Amino acid sequence: MSGAMELSGLPKHPVRNPKLEQYATDGDIAARWLMGIDAQDPFEELDEVCDLGAGNGILGLGALLLGAPRCVFLEVDALACAALEDGLADQGLQARARVLQRDVAQADAVGRCALVISNPPWGQQRRSADRPFLEASISIAQQAVHLMHSSGAAHIEPWAEDMGWDAQRWRRAQLGRHERCGGLLWSPFGLI
Repeated sequence: MSGAMELSGLPKHPVRNPKLEQYATDGDIAARWLMGIDAQDPFEELDEVCDLGAGNGILGLGALLLGAPRCVFLEVDALACAALEDGLADQGLQARARVLQRDVAQADAVGRCALVISNPPWGQQRRSADRPFLEASISIAQQAVHLMHSSGAAHIEPWAEDMGWDAQRWRRAQLGRHERCGGLLWSPFGLI
């Protein structure tokens, strides 16, 4: 994958709804994060990846470009889903993708998948906005969850461990004024 250039060229997220805490994920950051995931959990060896709260699909599209056989995209916003579909078409990846326009509370529609990737709301507008994403992630992931979240999020590791998962931070990135922890890896105990 030529990485950042391909991901930066995707159709942009069309809406920035503060209630949904929508924001764009930078192509360079996404490419580096996904290559780090691929080094740990090679996408081509997984049955299916889920991009939870997909937005324009930058994370799941990147996983497909890195060799994931299939990706399910879960996104509530209709305009974001349309941009995601355009991105899949531009890359010729529609046959390996399933786009579900649903709220994260309906993540059971995804079924089980090997790995979940997500850049969830950070709770800047609404406290605990990430909680439904955290809960959905562990309900559908079979092997691991890779989460892009604020570096100040101290609640994730203890919560994951309380749920029987091992949580590790593995990458940090600076995005303007905000530091983003580009890697929180969760795995059920015993898989790391």
